[in-house]
Amino acid sequence: LLHDAVHDNLTGLPNRQLFLDRFEAVLGFARNDAAMRPTVIVIDLDRFKQVYDSVGMAVDDSILLTLARRLTRLLKPQDTLARLSGDQFALILLSERDPGRIIAFAENIRRTIRAPITFNDREIFLTASIGLCLADGQSNRTEEILKDAELAMYHSKRIGGDRIEVFKAAMRARKSDRLTLESELRRALER
Repeated sequence: LLHDAVHDNLTGLPNRQLFLDRFEAVLGFARNDAAMRPTVIVIDLDRFKQVYDSVGMAVDDSILLTLARRLTRLLKPQDTLARLSGDQFALILLSERDPGRIIAFAENIRRTIRAPITFNDREIFLTASIGLCLADGQSNRTEEILKDAELAMYHSKRIGGDRIEVFKAAMRARKSDRLTLESELRRALER
């Protein structure tokens, strides 16, 4: 029961709750070891609902299982892959510390997802929007770092998908600017 409570029942990967718990532990170790620089990578499949609509639930589940296996093969023992929700995965990357190598690893994830998946003489091609956030030692909140990685991923998706974006503080400002603009437009329309 405990295993089922913290793992995704389709892929067997850790779920969001276990991911956050493991990341909290990693941040605890990172506070005591300046050389440890964990990176959170959020992966969201582009247009996955269209794939689901065209191939159905059984094939959809097989695709997610195939991707989970492919992504797991890229990891080193100290890294963690989790399925956060439907078609969204997240990764705690500890095996790479150099920013250039982290980007190269993310590019390898992108290539892995782009490789065609064959089912019943049919090839399915997927792409993903990927967001990265490097834990800098200043932020101690796991949820905040995960949200920053998700924000980078949504930024990637918004500018066309099939991209890798590294979180920048300006992305937070853009999000709040949009919310402010939307509420001001609503008020203006009412007036």
